[in-house]
Amino acid sequence: MPLVFNSRVRSWALLAALSAIPLLASAQGAAPPGAGGEVKNIAGTLLGLENGDIACYLTFQGDQGKKYREMGDFSLCTKGKPLIGKQVVLSYKLQNVMADECQGNTACKKTKTVALVTAVAAAGSNAGTQAKAPAQSGVQKSFCTPQETVVFSCRTGEKMVSACASQDAGRNQGSLQYRFGKPDSSEALEMSLPAGRTIPSRAATGSTLSFSGGGGAWLRFRNGQTAYTLYTGIGKWGPKGATQEKQGLAVERGGKLVANLKCNARPVSLLGPDWFEKVGVKDAGEDFDIPD
Repeated sequence: MPLVFNSRVRSWALLAALSAIPLLASAQGAAPPGAGGEVKNIAGTLLGLENGDIACYLTFQGDQGKKYREMGDFSLCTKGKPLIGKQVVLSYKLQNVMADECQGNTACKKTKTVALVTAVAAAGSNAGTQAKAPAQSGVQKSFCTPQETVVFSCRTGEKMVSACASQDAGRNQGSLQYRFGKPDSSEALEMSLPAGRTIPSRAATGSTLSFSGGGGAWLRFRNGQTAYTLYTGIGKWGPKGATQEKQGLAVERGGKLVANLKCNARPVSLLGPDWFEKVGVKDAGEDFDIPD
């Protein structure tokens, strides 16, 4: 498996199912946010599955050899068995589970909000083996080839936007490209940036965001005075300050927002500090505010 995983990121997007964007991640996965902003683990080798009082507990080993445990949907204890021993990515969603003080009493109505693993997928391909909770949709399509890593991808209305990296993408090697168009059509791809093979640190800028009640990440590609920024985040943007996710494509011209294309569903996303560090993408002094 050519992918090298750095498996801990500051959670924000669950996201959404995250992500927890998507979110079902197909390669390393963007981490959906955890309640309270805790660090979530999104990739590693799945070691075991165990049913508990309030969740299915997934044990896996990260890229540094450390073992982690995450709570998941009960159905994963059955559906995820074929993935034991394999490198996987996890998709999260903020959900309510039985509170600790209930001690497994099914009559207890107290709950707590946690980032729950809703899907587990074999790393390295869009169509790999996957285990998911019944309500979770499958891996989204992208403009990336089977030989590439999906860094970000989602549909925005009838169009689709993807960021695709070569599997050898690193600080001074590989490539990263932005792609946009209408999927499933004879002339699907309308735009690719940069035009040629370009290492990630020269192809785009990007960084993470942190603020009270949430955080996010963004990845920006430029074409002259126009910038195309992919973003994912979670914050207290909902009614009465409720936690809400945002993911999409912001188009800026001359530094001004001219379009905000929101993802129809949680995107596939690797955007986060670990991926930025791995490929050498930095903000280059730029900033970004997640649009409404």
